[in-house]
Amino acid sequence: MNADSQLPLVSIIINNYNYSCYLKEAIDSALNQTYFRTEVIVVDDGSTDDSPQVIAQYGSQIISIIKKNGGQASAFNAGFAASQGDIIFFLDSDDVFYANKVQEICNILLSKMVENSYVMLYHLLECIDKNGVPLGQKLPKSPYNLPANLYNYTCQYRFFPYAASPTSGIAMSRALAEQIFPIPEQGVLTSADEFIVRPALLIGEVYGVDQVLAKYRLHNANNWYGKSKVKNKEFISKIESFLNSKLKEHNKKPVVSYFDSMDARNYYLLNGSSKDLFMLLLKIPTWGINKKTVKFGLKTALLAINLSFKQART
Repeated sequence: MNADSQLPLVSIIINNYNYSCYLKEAIDSALNQTYFRTEVIVVDDGSTDDSPQVIAQYGSQIISIIKKNGGQASAFNAGFAASQGDIIFFLDSDDVFYANKVQEICNILLSKMVENSYVMLYHLLECIDKNGVPLGQKLPKSPYNLPANLYNYTCQYRFFPYAASPTSGIAMSRALAEQIFPIPEQGVLTSADEFIVRPALLIGEVYGVDQVLAKYRLHNANNWYGKSKVKNKEFISKIESFLNSKLKEHNKKPVVSYFDSMDARNYYLLNGSSKDLFMLLLKIPTWGINKKTVKFGLKTALLAINLSFKQART
């Protein structure tokens, strides 16, 4: 029997919308892995460029899904529904996997799964420009120094950081993915990785790998890097509701409350008033008095005062 047949099957889900100029490089990077037991699923989310023609060139080498435009979340759902893998990888079609990525991540992920089947890994990404030229940056700069599970953190602070890489840097066990998918589709055109990473941090264990294993492309159409990380109220409400529903499914108290958390400061700085910031300060005692909350309080008070002066002059 071929030794490769004993390896867990890996599904690489590529989501694409109008990135025909990058798509071939992404697909090739998924097909040319040193880990051979893979299936590559390419979901085209209603592209109006040459993407369907690029996909058609691969024939039976890939599993292709050509669907009506519904947004990134709908592409993830379609890709996962078609997958058979024991381990799930995600790849944005403007990014590129290193040839050894799947092998390296599987080695670590399988060792973690011995003790807990609900596991996700993320790794560092090399930033490149639209032409593939390295920019001398990596994202994130290093793995986050946080617990593998952030439920207790969220119980205290009501919300939690996005402690992982973007889409092309994450992989998870199928067991964990089955607890998360399908994710909400309505209104989730981009940033759908929020609905994958955040529930994983609450109901599973998430570990950072201090290796650069893929390329993250920065270009004018990029919808994540360099843009405000503050989402609109509808998106925040949707992610909050989704996370609390997952907690209930796992018999945990639904403790996510964005506007009662320190993260809400960023929203109020863009969309609120000094009064909102002062009201946020009053919630600090509910999070506990420690170095983190004292530092937050001092900085927020200064921001509130400055914003109050600015609003008074307008």
